[in-house]
Amino acid sequence: MPPISSELHADLGKRLRKSREDMLTAIRARTDGNTDDRPAISPMAHMGSNDDAPAGEMLSHNEEHLAEHESNLLHEIDAAIGRLEAGGYGVCVSCGCEIPEQRLLATPTVQTCIQCQERIEKEQHTGRGPSM
Repeated sequence: MPPISSELHADLGKRLRKSREDMLTAIRARTDGNTDDRPAISPMAHMGSNDDAPAGEMLSHNEEHLAEHESNLLHEIDAAIGRLEAGGYGVCVSCGCEIPEQRLLATPTVQTCIQCQERIEKEQHTGRGPSM
């Protein structure tokens, strides 16, 4: 029996493919430029003849980080689609336990169960930690 129901499989597949298309559209909008306009992430795209150099550099730096983030998200979406098509979706890549349906619905690209994610965040000191 697959780790997720056929209904959930179809719903999440649809959502992941939509997310992928939306992300590709966003990436293309950021990187495509016509002959009169440079893409937003091209070197010196934010520098004009009278622009403040540090502000232009900061904008370019931010655009590069956003493009890297979008590329990472696209990779996560593609990996989730691959697991879905291969039949391994919904199984924690760390411990092999089933990932709860609510977690998959909340974050379709998730690869770990809550317990493993908490352990990973604790080991890597990347979790949110205590809140006030």
